[in-house]
Amino acid sequence: MTKDELFDSVLAEMQRVWGEPGFGGEPEAYDWLLEHYGITQEEDNTWMDICAQYRGELPDALSDLTEQERAEVLGFLADDARVKDFLKGLLQRYQGSDAAYPHGEG
Repeated sequence: MTKDELFDSVLAEMQRVWGEPGFGGEPEAYDWLLEHYGITQEEDNTWMDICAQYRGELPDALSDLTEQERAEVLGFLADDARVKDFLKGLLQRYQGSDAAYPHGEG
């Protein structure tokens, strides 16, 4: 799969898991994500950096980072092989369960 195809596939899986309300980033949602899919908050932040790059919003997304942190993120995003590997792993984990987030339940 190409990087764009992987990105689109992850988006589709996220829609399946999080539904229309989407992922709000609440602590309990991160706990649920880790428990059901093994995805950490740090990995979600990396996903958000990739999303920001696709939307052309990377400068705003990185504005609160230190210069060193920005350089690390930009270095990662510039390496298509690393980004593809990350997206492949994320997609595999999302596809590894059929759990859907219980918005407002419980």
